[in-house]
Amino acid sequence: MAGTVEALYVYDSQNSVILQHNWRHRPTASAQEYITSYLSHPTPRPPLIYLSHLSPPTLLFSIVHNNLIFLSPATSEVEPLLVLEFLHRIADVLEDYFGPPLIPSKIEGNYDIVAEILGEMCDDGLPFNTEPNGLKDVVLPPSIMKKLLANVTLPSGSLDSFRSTPATISTIPWRRANVKHTSNEMYLDLLETLHCTVAPSGRLIAAMVSGNMLFTAKISGIPDMLLSLRTPTARGGGGVVLEAPVFHPCVRLSKWNAQPGQLSFVPPDGKFVLASYEVNMLPNFSASISAPSSFQLPLSVTIKTLQGPNSNEFEVRITVPGSSPYATTAPQQSAGSSAFARIAAQSGGAGIPSQFLQGGSSSAGSSSNPVMEDVGVHIPLPPQVRTILNTRASKGDFLHDTENNQIHWRLPNNAIVLGSSYTFKAEVVVKSAYEDEAEDAEQSGKLSNYDNNYDAGEKAAKSSSSGTATPAKEKDKKLPPSAQVIAAMPRSVLLDFTIRGALVSGLKVDSLNIVGGKGLPETVKPYKGVKYLSRAGDGSVEIRC
Repeated sequence: MAGTVEALYVYDSQNSVILQHNWRHRPTASAQEYITSYLSHPTPRPPLIYLSHLSPPTLLFSIVHNNLIFLSPATSEVEPLLVLEFLHRIADVLEDYFGPPLIPSKIEGNYDIVAEILGEMCDDGLPFNTEPNGLKDVVLPPSIMKKLLANVTLPSGSLDSFRSTPATISTIPWRRANVKHTSNEMYLDLLETLHCTVAPSGRLIAAMVSGNMLFTAKISGIPDMLLSLRTPTARGGGGVVLEAPVFHPCVRLSKWNAQPGQLSFVPPDGKFVLASYEVNMLPNFSASISAPSSFQLPLSVTIKTLQGPNSNEFEVRITVPGSSPYATTAPQQSAGSSAFARIAAQSGGAGIPSQFLQGGSSSAGSSSNPVMEDVGVHIPLPPQVRTILNTRASKGDFLHDTENNQIHWRLPNNAIVLGSSYTFKAEVVVKSAYEDEAEDAEQSGKLSNYDNNYDAGEKAAKSSSSGTATPAKEKDKKLPPSAQVIAAMPRSVLLDFTIRGALVSGLKVDSLNIVGGKGLPETVKPYKGVKYLSRAGDGSVEIRC
């Protein structure tokens, strides 16, 4: 049968197989051959590898989760995204059953439950039930099984019959049946990551936000919920557009298509990803030359090179804006960071103060009191830099990572004050021509040639001192000392920050209500909580110089 999932192999960090499960026919190769073929490719390894040397030729799909390698071979044509998504679902379900992180001992100690899960998730090679809530109706998690059997003495062989007893199956695939909670509550966490590139002129080249809505539902019965989102008004009269939204199957797409911003759904029980989205903060890039975009970074970073009396210093400056060009509609709020004032202005003055509060406030980090934390700068150094001297920072700690040739500078969370600037300065020491040749020789495996070149260099230096004219080295001709220093200056910096209590896109939650359903008494008013978190890190914000 074409288009099916045939088998699953899971390997630990030592590349030893810890789980093998077949849904179709017996595999055409051994588990060791699959992992050997996978590891023969250099990192980063592709998620799909074609093994033409096997008979029949095989497609090998792969994902990596918590240092576990999931491989699925296929001997017939199959939709790649189907297999890859199914592998991710398997990893998520196993982690949901046995708790994070998913490690080999949890799989090895629960082979019987894992086999039942895999049998329910896929029927004869076709993905069937992949929702954790639906699976828990037919395959009891270990924790529930232990509670049921803790004080019960069962006769021999009754455990297998107990497990095989049909459970009450929910009519909603993603929600288990007969959900009951003593304390009814629901939480929505909106997490956004900023991906941004700034040109040396300070103009934004790209600014994209990727967001996730993480929902936790602990509600009895079958609640029917309605989530209303508010998108801020952008320059030109339009609102911020949620691009490429991806929804959990529980979301009614017809409601969203009729009224964008309205999410109607019956949630699964527990934690799940309600939706993912992207926001382009520069929707009219071609027009931004004459009319710059209203989007601004919450921090300003500038880089100055060729500083100092010997022109071998550089300076990185972080500035926290003290005032904003955007007026807030809340008169009691003071002027503050441009990003926060922009959010407050675009969202109609929704009570987001344009300032950073640090500690001492019980509401710090909420939507009424956003907090800026974890501010740091990573400065990649060019390969021409041998080392740095006279490093000093006006605030915070720094580290020279010699292995990756980077400088990591981080500000303390209590140091962020409106209108303040913080600087980091250092002098660079340029590698000599002999050091460059040594590195090139080492990379090419010709260390002996380096010794010969070094001896030739010493002879050339002695010959020059005695008045004998010797042609200059080719590298010295191409790269005079001044050019060497220029080449050793940083070309960009990477910015890290975290904002608790606000989203850089300006998106907000207007309301979250239970509008229908059954099983929850009208007198019960569930607790509702919403949190906002924005971050930049892992090189997602680059400022070029």
